[in-house]
Amino acid sequence: RVYVVLVILVLIFLTCLGTHCIYGGNGAEEPYPIKGRYSQFTLLTMTYDARLWNLKMFVEHYSKCASVREIVVIWNKGRPPVQNELKSAVPVRVRVEDKNTLNNRFNMDEKIKTRAVMELDDDIMMPCDDLERGFKVWREHPDRIVGYYPRLAEGTPLEYRNERYARQQGGYNMVLTGAAFMDHGLAFERYWSKKAEVGRKMVDSFFNCEDVLLNFLFANASSMSTVEYVKPAWAIDMSKFSGVAISRNTQAHYHVRSKCLAKFSEVYGNLTAKRLFSSRGDGWDV
Repeated sequence: RVYVVLVILVLIFLTCLGTHCIYGGNGAEEPYPIKGRYSQFTLLTMTYDARLWNLKMFVEHYSKCASVREIVVIWNKGRPPVQNELKSAVPVRVRVEDKNTLNNRFNMDEKIKTRAVMELDDDIMMPCDDLERGFKVWREHPDRIVGYYPRLAEGTPLEYRNERYARQQGGYNMVLTGAAFMDHGLAFERYWSKKAEVGRKMVDSFFNCEDVLLNFLFANASSMSTVEYVKPAWAIDMSKFSGVAISRNTQAHYHVRSKCLAKFSEVYGNLTAKRLFSSRGDGWDV
């Protein structure tokens, strides 16, 4: 009985803590300055009508993060939400797209007022402090993709491998753009360049791999590392509770991504060399 009571108390505590982090505060005491200066970024998320419940929670939580200037909702399908459906501490703009494609994630958008954007899937919940740390790392490396989910592509032909495998091998050479900072002018221009046309057609064909393509385009433009990893304190994938994620069949998802890797490597060359974990010195990439 004592054991059961303790378990219940722990569950109540964790529930209250999670609820507070998501609804009751921004999770970050202060943003991180660089040389005494602060900045802001635009938060972009891509979604559609079946995920509206995710979006409401997403906007309410992340609008409280100190460095978020605006939230742009990339609306791919269905009836878009009206303004009063989304409770936010910062301006929210719903950008309704003409076509349901993953390429919309990187559409050029002249209304974005910041150099930095963070692409973040609407089903990922993490503390604001994790966003602030990632933003600081991006400000130190603005020519790179700074993300929270590292992946490793290696072998002949290239095979798409998860974070656990990357850690076993000691490094990574991609980060997922479902949770990543980037210079939107640089990244979106590369994505919509003529040479990326073949890749964009593959993204539409598989309804997958837009993040893999962007990693290749960055690697193709530099001989140095083009990705940085930041380990989140915690992150919850809300798609596990909804059943609307496109990657819920992990084996099939990884198989498609390996096919993308093979094709992209033919067209764009290889990815940059493996970047080691714990190589940056700030302790955030362990």
